[in-house]
Amino acid sequence: MSSLSVTLGRESLELLPEGAIWWPSRSALMVADLHLGKAGVFRRAGLAIPEGDTRATLERLTALIRQHRPSRVYLLGDIVHASPARDPALRQAISDWRAGHAAVTMVAVLGNHDRQITALRRCFDWQPEPFEAGGLWLHHHPPGAASPQGPWLAGHWHPVVKLRAGGDQLRLPAFVMPSDQGLILPAFGGLTGGHPVAPRPGQRRYPCSGQRVFLLDESSGAAR
Repeated sequence: MSSLSVTLGRESLELLPEGAIWWPSRSALMVADLHLGKAGVFRRAGLAIPEGDTRATLERLTALIRQHRPSRVYLLGDIVHASPARDPALRQAISDWRAGHAAVTMVAVLGNHDRQITALRRCFDWQPEPFEAGGLWLHHHPPGAASPQGPWLAGHWHPVVKLRAGGDQLRLPAFVMPSDQGLILPAFGGLTGGHPVAPRPGQRRYPCSGQRVFLLDESSGAAR
C-alpha cells in the first residue's frame, strides 16, 4: 500500500490509503466519523439494513493499530451515530473493543452525533473541540480556511471526489486541505456516505482508494 506525506504546521503527517492519518512524531493514529451503530438506527426504523457495520469499522481500525502500534489514537468526532443508551449491543461491542486496546490512549473529540454518551465515558478521553495536541488543533467541525488557534484537523464533511474516464465514474473518499493550515479527513465508517468536494484554487484533494493515496490535479477535467 502507498501512503503520502504532507506537512501541516511544523508536523509531518502520513495520509494512509485506509482513510486514516499516521502522525510519526506523536506515535498517533487519527480517524474521523466512525458513526458506529448507524445500521442499527436504520434497522430500528424498519429498514432491512444488514448487520455488521460496527464490527467491520472496528476491525479496520484494529488492523491499523496492529500495523502502526500507536501510543495514541485521536478520534475526530462522530464516534457513534446515535445515543448508545438505546443500543446495548453497540455499547458492549465498543466496550469490548476498547478493552482489547487498553494500553493505547484514545482521545475522542466530541462531534454533533456524540450525544448521551454517558455509557461510553470510560471508553475514551472525551474532549470538546478544539483540542490541542502537539501544536495541532483537533476539531470535529472544520473551522474554515484558518483557525485562530493554529494549524487544524477536522472531520464532519465526509469528503469524496468523483473521477471520470469516458462514460465511467468512480467515487472515492478523500483528504482535503483547504489551505496549508487545515486538513479534513474522510469518514472512516463504512455506512457514512460522502459529500463531493469540487476543485477550487489553493485547495488540495487527496483521494484514497484503499491501496494508495494520491494528489489530485485540481485542473484535471477528469474530476469534479
